[in-house]
Amino acid sequence: MIHGSFLENFRLPLPAFDRLEQLDDRLRPLWKAVRRREARRVLTEAARLLDAPEMSLATMRAGLLNALAAARLQLRHYEAAERMLRLSLAALPTQWMATRLLVHLYETQRRYEQASTLLHRLQAQPAGAAWDEPLSETDWHLGLAALAWRLRRWPTVKAHVRAAFPETTQMPLTLQADLLRLALYQASPAEALAMARHLLEHQSDEQTVDMLLQIFVQQGWKQEACTLYRQAYHRYPESERLRRRLVALCLQTGAIEEARRLARLGALSLDVES
Repeated sequence: MIHGSFLENFRLPLPAFDRLEQLDDRLRPLWKAVRRREARRVLTEAARLLDAPEMSLATMRAGLLNALAAARLQLRHYEAAERMLRLSLAALPTQWMATRLLVHLYETQRRYEQASTLLHRLQAQPAGAAWDEPLSETDWHLGLAALAWRLRRWPTVKAHVRAAFPETTQMPLTLQADLLRLALYQASPAEALAMARHLLEHQSDEQTVDMLLQIFVQQGWKQEACTLYRQAYHRYPESERLRRRLVALCLQTGAIEEARRLARLGALSLDVES
């Protein structure tokens, strides 16, 4: 089995604050300071702008408050950051940037239910301003899948992973391994078999392959285990270990003639009635 979970470790990327050409000149130095992680400078310079008349414009005020919130997050001032982000969303409700920052804050605080609810609201939402940073559809689905994983909502995990990667071969191997784990959690041998067949081809040696396939034996899924050991033995035809495993599974699943044929290839003897 591949070590490490993709979804357990997945975090949505933070807004980059890099659409500077779309930004008012008065806000550009603040966003540059956010990018350089000069949080104290952001707080100082933003204070001078908060009461400026032009900050009554929704996009200007939201852009300023987002910079303030990002600076607060960098300083781990989470309550102040949340307050700034809520004010930003009040000024410009249809934006992605403040919502993404708030989702990040909730994830940091393990408030996964709130993060999931908030992220879900962004579905198919256009950018709220020229400087806004919508997530890609793939990242949006993966973000919801990762939150559902932490909330142990397995059908939701599967739905969003499949939406993010319609083709299994496009998925990172660690994400394929998560879908195998999910099939085990849900006691779904057919889905586990499909994922394992993909993963098997990427294991580095026969011992790692054997460890992966023994999961099926331990689950009592003998037919599926036999199918996988056939695939593994085809890949490693010189492996005594895999041949012995396959012979045993053939006997247990009724494939007696196949077991006899395999036994004749080496020092195994079988005395089984047909």
